Amino acid sequence: MVLTSSFKGHAPSVSVKQPIPEIICNINEDKDKIRDNIRKNIQRGLPQVQPYETQWEKIVCLALGGPTLKETFPNLLEKRHDGIPVITVNGSYKYCIDNGLEPSAMIMLDSREFNSRFVKPLRKECKYFISSQCHPSVFDVLEDYQVWIWHVAGDENYDLLQEQYGEEYFPVMGGATVALRAVHLLRMLGFHKFEMFGFDSCVIGEHHAYEQPENDDEGVINVTVSGKEFRCTAAHYHQAKEFVDMISKTGEHYDLAVHGNGLISHIIKNPDSLVRKEEVM
Repeated sequence: MVLTSSFKGHAPSVSVKQPIPEIICNINEDKDKIRDNIRKNIQRGLPQVQPYETQWEKIVCLALGGPTLKETFPNLLEKRHDGIPVITVNGSYKYCIDNGLEPSAMIMLDSREFNSRFVKPLRKECKYFISSQCHPSVFDVLEDYQVWIWHVAGDENYDLLQEQYGEEYFPVMGGATVALRAVHLLRMLGFHKFEMFGFDSCVIGEHHAYEQPENDDEGVINVTVSGKEFRCTAAHYHQAKEFVDMISKTGEHYDLAVHGNGLISHIIKNPDSLVRKEEVM
């Protein structure tokens, strides 16, 4: 099932039955560690991601780690065989390789050290877009490969970027997850038409299409959207909220198709009301 939306309508009503913890972009590390990561990484002399002219008709596929990546993977593989670029994030990179799909690129945002395992097995043909806030060990593993560095938008560390680059740096907007940042990053690279796989933002039997022990034991909450209930982690819920906010504000910049039957595709199918009722009980 492909659900396409330009998101010029409204966001659906959302009902939540448990208290939701706050999620911020740099949730996984403290600010001092992230700042130290940035300071070390920007001194590597790597090329930065820079804005490109929009390619209005060119399609890009974004493979994320949600559970429906499994059931929609044959469609994704077919698109890759047709020459459409496939961009992966975190564990979806290895999942694609293990299942016979060579990714065009891989995007990483998370600042924790264990993420260095996500870039293996290494591929000379793959392009790696790694955030400057990622742990330096990720860049160490990728030495001698095709690596571009990009920066998370936010005022706290702009002084480091200005010191290193002057005014020639290009922060990437987005939310707290790599999925949302990836959309903005690819938009900066000139893409306009997105086909998204595994973009569920909910638990459907399992947290991911693959094992990810760092996150798979997170607790879940009940979230009802336009009458349909989903099981979500706190991060899933906040990602869905940020997705609605992003598309409500900048939807004209994107042509999005979401594959699968997760929370995000349901949101796209049900653009009822911009008023979101968050009933915390």
